[in-house]
Order: sequence, then structure tokens, then C-alpha cells
Amino acid sequence: MYKKVNLNNLKRILSPKEMKNVTGGSKGCNPADSFCPNFTCFSTFGAGRCGISEISKKYILVIFSIFFISTSLTAQQVVAGRITDAEDGTPVQGAAIFIANTTIGTTSSESGNYSLTYQGAGSFEIVVSHVGYQPVFHKIETPKSFHQYDVALEIYELQEVAITVRSNYSRRDVDFFWERILGEKPSRRRMEVLNSEKVYFFRNSANVLRASCEVPIEIINHDMGYLIRYTLAAFQHDYQMNQTSFYGTPYFEELVPQNSRQKERWEIKRQEAYAVSLTHFMRSLYRKQIHEEGFLLLKKESVNSKTPPTPVLLKDILQDDQEEVLVNIDEPLLLVCYSKPVTDQMIQNSYADIFVSSGTSPIGVNIIMGASETFPVFELKPQQFMIYSDGTFKGSFRASERRGNLFGLSSMVPTEYVK
Repeated sequence: MYKKVNLNNLKRILSPKEMKNVTGGSKGCNPADSFCPNFTCFSTFGAGRCGISEISKKYILVIFSIFFISTSLTAQQVVAGRITDAEDGTPVQGAAIFIANTTIGTTSSESGNYSLTYQGAGSFEIVVSHVGYQPVFHKIETPKSFHQYDVALEIYELQEVAITVRSNYSRRDVDFFWERILGEKPSRRRMEVLNSEKVYFFRNSANVLRASCEVPIEIINHDMGYLIRYTLAAFQHDYQMNQTSFYGTPYFEELVPQNSRQKERWEIKRQEAYAVSLTHFMRSLYRKQIHEEGFLLLKKESVNSKTPPTPVLLKDILQDDQEEVLVNIDEPLLLVCYSKPVTDQMIQNSYADIFVSSGTSPIGVNIIMGASETFPVFELKPQQFMIYSDGTFKGSFRASERRGNLFGLSSMVPTEYVK
């Protein structure tokens, strides 16, 4: 379908048994080691971390520790090290090493060495994966010109329950998994999963669904022209509690279009995704230009169907701290992503319909501008986080997805993308 794809990082990776040669290293952190039912991580727009997801029809609670990456950077950071086998210290060749949610990646050499350059002065997350080994996720929070990061990979051991109870899952479970990961069901025209047979599903007697995958899940986003390699650390859904928790990170490779028409179509779709993304919002917040760049923050308590809502004044939530901006949210806010500049007249003409479940609990918010336009809406919880000068973000970002899907891979672009 495409003339050419750069698949250097998708070449066959040798198994641990096929690779035996040299050195040692320290073990990286693995979020799967501390996985629990109340742990939700979305690798959206940066390195997702811990959180909780209450799945209702249109309500997803997400907690992030996200590191957004900007391309307008003047500094660079080099990460280098060796990838070895934790059991015998021999080097691991062909391990994939990448910066989460970006197009920045490489593979380890025959001697296990690797080197990556990140064009930025902020925080980011390194992911290391190889067939037959547990993936490793490592935050680099303190910027400096050089980071030495050696990794000792541990053998991947598929849980016994994944083998003995695998037949208990249903088609409904599979569809649910993909809708959480992709944001929609897989298809050959939009989000095509190339190795879906590699994902193990198992559902226990307590009605808890789990999924695991020993290798990165390979996905083609035909709408935006990306090949995505998604490293899944953990996935769990409790049907009785109606809670979903998972963690994973994508690595993007740009496909090569067949012609200029396809290239233009991909770029339009990428721009549309970026325009309403959290990455774009964080950059506009740092620049103090959220209205100019298509975002509106409203005080949740002021939103009703009769009167214009009260917009948030940035001076009330932002505080400059040398090269960084401190964000302090002390009450629930609604973030509306319009994808076009927000004017005073638009705010005055807006209203909200709050849909209620069980009489009291709002499960969705629909912000309407004019007669037919609708936009993604999030609820921001009281919280505090820091945005750095290069556009990276550090801290715990807590948001509820009230309408629209921005957490699935189908709506993501690499975090270094700039419209």
C-alpha cells in the first residue's frame, strides 16, 4: 500500500537463547512489578504513569505523570548504556530502546551498546524491550547533557493463569481491550493491528479480565500514516467494579506516502489530532495563549444550561518560577478543546448540557457552540504540576474524559509533532 516504510526497528529480533556475549548493567524500573487493580496508566502525549479509570459510557478518570516534548528546543541530552541479560550478564543484541510517545528510537548493538539523543532540556521516559524479556520503563527527571543508563533485562515469564484460563475470554473482552488501547475497534482501513494473535487474554472466576503481550503490539494508523509499536506492561479490567487499569507506551515511525495526495491527507489528520491534544494544551498553557490556540478553561460549578459559564483567568492558576510555570488548580475545571481560536462572543454564546446518571452523578458534558458543533471536553481535578521552558511537563496530571476520545492510539501523534 505504501512505497516504503522505515522498518529498521521492526527487523527480526533474536530471542535470548540466540544471543550470548558480554557485560552487566543495573535493572531499570518496571511498572508491572507494582501493578494493582487501582493502577491506570495511559501513555498519551508523553509517558503515562499511575491512575484509576472508572469506565462508564463516557467517563474515564485518568491520572498521568506526563512528559511532553517540544521541538522548539535549544539543548540536547544524550542517553547511552548497555543492555544485558540479568541472569548471566551477557549482552543483548537487537533490544529496542526508545523515548516513549516519540519517533526517537534505536536498537542495541552486538555488544549490547546503544545511544540516543533527545533534543530537549526537560524530562522524558526511556523504554527498553526485547522478545523474551520483560520491558523496562525508566523516567529521566533531572535534565543534563549526558545520562548513563545500563539495563539488565529479566526473562519474560507468562503468568500461569494466562495459559490455563486463556480459553475463558469472549469476543466482548477482546473488543473491550482494543477500544481501550486504540480508542476504537481494529480495522484494515483505519487502525490495523498486525500481530493481534500475540496478545494473551484471560478472565478469572472473579470476572476480572487481564491481557498481556510478550512483544510490542504493531499497529498501522492508516488515517495519519504512522506505524506504532506499543509496549504493553499491564492491562486489567474488573467487570464487577467497572474499573480498568493499564500501562503501555507507543513508539512511532512515519510511513512513506505513495504520493503527494496521500501525504497531504495524512498531514491534515495529524493537524486535526494535534489541535485538540493535551500536548497542544500544555504548550499553549505555558505560553499563556490558550484562547488563541483553541482551548477554554471553565469553572465547573458555573456550567449550566441557562447562563454563560465563567472562564478561568490564567493569572489565578499560573505562577512563573524562573524558566518554569507552576500550575495550581484548586477547584474542578472543565477543559474544552475547540481547535480554533476562542473569542469572547463564543464564550457568551456557549452553554452546557450535563447528562445525569442515577439522578445525581454527571457522566458526560456536552459543550455546544452554535447549533451543531461539538468538541472534546475534560474535567480537570484540583492538582499542581510544573511545565518547563522546553514544553515538558512534570507532576501528576489528573483529568476525566467527559466527551470524545483523546487517550486512544487512534487520536495520538508523536509528542514532538508541531502543527
